[in-house]
Amino acid sequence: MFTVRDALQMDSLKEATLLAGRSGLDQEVGCVDISETPDSNEWLRPKEFLITTGYSICGDLSKQLALVQSLADVGGAALAIKFGRFIGDIPSAMVELANRVNLPLLSLPNNIPFIDITYPIMQRIVNEQAQDLEYSEAVYETLTKIALETNSTEEISQAIEKLIHKKARIYPYVLTQQAIHQLVGWQLFPIQVKNVTYGYLAIQSQGALSKREIVTVRHASVIVALQLMSYRLAAESGWNERRDLLDDLISGRFINYDLVQLRAQEFGFSLKGEKELAIFNVDNFASYLLQKHVSERQAVALRRDLFRCIQRLILQTQAGNRNFLTAQQNDKIILLCSAHVISWKKIIPEIREQIFHLEPSLTVTIGISEAIHKIEEIPQAYKTANHLIYLSRKLYGPGHTLSEKDAELYLILEQIDHKAIFEDTFRDIIQSKHAKAYFLTLQTYLECQGNHSQTAAILFIHRNTLRYRLQQIQKLLGRNLDDPETRVFLWLLLKGRKLHYS
Repeated sequence: MFTVRDALQMDSLKEATLLAGRSGLDQEVGCVDISETPDSNEWLRPKEFLITTGYSICGDLSKQLALVQSLADVGGAALAIKFGRFIGDIPSAMVELANRVNLPLLSLPNNIPFIDITYPIMQRIVNEQAQDLEYSEAVYETLTKIALETNSTEEISQAIEKLIHKKARIYPYVLTQQAIHQLVGWQLFPIQVKNVTYGYLAIQSQGALSKREIVTVRHASVIVALQLMSYRLAAESGWNERRDLLDDLISGRFINYDLVQLRAQEFGFSLKGEKELAIFNVDNFASYLLQKHVSERQAVALRRDLFRCIQRLILQTQAGNRNFLTAQQNDKIILLCSAHVISWKKIIPEIREQIFHLEPSLTVTIGISEAIHKIEEIPQAYKTANHLIYLSRKLYGPGHTLSEKDAELYLILEQIDHKAIFEDTFRDIIQSKHAKAYFLTLQTYLECQGNHSQTAAILFIHRNTLRYRLQQIQKLLGRNLDDPETRVFLWLLLKGRKLHYS
């Protein structure tokens, strides 16, 4: 960007004197003009570097002040006057006004021809424009290439960061006002098609972006808009068919393997090899809709945004390969994919972060099945994933993830009459007025594998206090806590406690 400060470094302006408006030296110079007509105020332009002898305004302070004010009002760059030719002494009111409106006011020596000023300034402006055009084309080519080769908004955001040296994020969905307010220090640029917002490009910046940074943002917004539209069209074109196929698979409604395999192949999905099934269930979605007074239309749009958010992140982990099936059932999003391909530890935090930005008050509970070896096992895997969501909420509350492998112990405990055994074993402790302290002490003691020092340290109590509590617990239980089998038995009962007690 060519500024007034840059212009003052030119040979032809080195003898010019800055009288006022020092704070405006970094204003951009977009054009240069000479004016000696009385009506010049009507022709002023933004970013204009105006040069004059002051002939048309000499002897009239009001006109001199009007010229300063008018040039500042249109966003002019600077005013340079040969005061010695016609105006004479520099009016103090003119200097004061220029300082007030942050317009650089220059005094030019009488012996400098205007052409020596206008020509080099115009040359610099033209060169800047040529460089800007070259930069714009390079940015467009870079971002277009990435979009075509990777089909990834993440790759585009990384490219933007390299181009403008600022952090960038792409949100491929409409953010709520609450989410927008939480993006402190970020400038948001809507990604729009025909005045419809499909997402946002966020740039981390405290001040205004430079001209080239804005060029980068504009190109990126267009490319991402096209990409999001292609995502949307691709998703909607096979929306019902994919849902129907997945519905048939999880319900077991298919005639033969070959037929269902052909249907899956239409979507680029192979049913061969091990699979796993995950369910993403929005927590308390009905309550959220009621509390927020969300209309049915808005609810449908929000469900769809959640679905697209998860689908897009899964697609990115697959490097653009659509070898997975997704479908939506009300508040659930179902995913069937190849086993051991998705890194759940990596993608689940990303999903939660994206959902938070989409709607901060929403959380998702996730259930993940074990590996599925045959398509006939898919219905059971679906039931298991649903049950894991129930277990996860029971054990940990909303917004957690539970896999079948991690839930093995609880799934076993559910097979026995755990509640009856628990209440029979701990009856006297339950009825004790110190039940809460006793349960906490016993749980900690068992987790520490009978280590008294470690247990006392965790509970912040003296070892003698711990010893006394354990003696009381043993009396109430009628069991020896030093016996390994007893400790295992009690530990299992306490682990399953949340299955029946909140």
